[in-house]
Amino acid sequence: MAVEGSKAAPKGLEGVVATTTAICSVSDNFLQYRGYRIEELVGKAEYEEVAYLLLNGELPNKEELRDFKAELTKHRTLSPFLRGLLQEMSETGTGMDVLRTVVSASAAEDPGEGDNSREAEYAKSIRLTAKLPTILASYIRRRRGEQPVPPDQTLGHAANFVKMAGLDANPRAAEILNACFILQAEHGLNASTFTARVVAGTNADMHAAVTAAFGALKGPLHGGATDGTMKMLDEIGSPDHVDSFVDKAIAQKYKFSGFGHRVYLTEDPRAKFLRRYAIELSKEWKGKPYFEIQERLAKAIAERRAKMSPAAAAKVNVVNVDYYAATTYTFLGIPADLGTSIFAVGRMAGWCAHVMEQHADNRLIRPESEYTGPNGKRWVPLAER
Repeated sequence: MAVEGSKAAPKGLEGVVATTTAICSVSDNFLQYRGYRIEELVGKAEYEEVAYLLLNGELPNKEELRDFKAELTKHRTLSPFLRGLLQEMSETGTGMDVLRTVVSASAAEDPGEGDNSREAEYAKSIRLTAKLPTILASYIRRRRGEQPVPPDQTLGHAANFVKMAGLDANPRAAEILNACFILQAEHGLNASTFTARVVAGTNADMHAAVTAAFGALKGPLHGGATDGTMKMLDEIGSPDHVDSFVDKAIAQKYKFSGFGHRVYLTEDPRAKFLRRYAIELSKEWKGKPYFEIQERLAKAIAERRAKMSPAAAAKVNVVNVDYYAATTYTFLGIPADLGTSIFAVGRMAGWCAHVMEQHADNRLIRPESEYTGPNGKRWVPLAER
């Protein structure tokens, strides 16, 4: 039973304002970080500048950026303990399982463990943001049967990841992944960020909150749509098969990966950038015509929306960020199942910013629930049941 006078929230808390934040604002076809629209950052800023912005509230000047980069560079290397754990897990673990577990384990050796002060959490944010690309790149190498490549102190965040992961066959890989990291750095009170803030609200530390965020991001209704998108495109196989696939899929209430968004009703402002990268990269792609398939697919679904039920139409209202991220990553040589892990590399700074914001003005997040079960039951002795 809910508290007297209260009103039950809609399922999924849709439309409910759960907190205030100065970090990010999201609405239809609108995304801004600390007052900067995403269009002001992508293609102009380095990821390190955006990470600094999220963690500090303002873009850095030259000296601040230099010092911030130096701190990130200093903390890229993994300890023998983390390297050993990663090596053991890489044999059988998935990318998200490896990232979540190694990040969680890093709390055991973090000098600020248990300290939730602003200074300690800022230092943790830098260490986590710096180490995550190294963890993922090492995992990518190990599952290919290769030895990890150590961080290159002369390279920036995205370029260093590209080199460590062996993605430098494409000369634009660093530039494009830098943009992808920025596009995915923050997105308001999404499921993983809300999870991080709920955990931080208990006064648990940064590592606990971020580890919980990884758990939420792994779910296919939040992360994972890049993998599903590539599976869907492979299943279609050819642009000529799109129309029959869509008609059959609608009849069977198939869930189209890479479509639909709870907040973006007419356009996802991130998707246009990724579509542009997918177009450019597809020109050199020698495999299946993935981009042609997905363009035909988006058009076919849009043409049929008017004939769908309102509920079905709402689930394919827009092409979301994962749709073209899937092909962009594929064209860069990143396996589809690692799309969510790439997402996490960009999102780490955003998660950390929210944990610090929660701790700065904390109150335990403890909503009520509306009870729908039975009442008035009486105990029956075991012999009489």
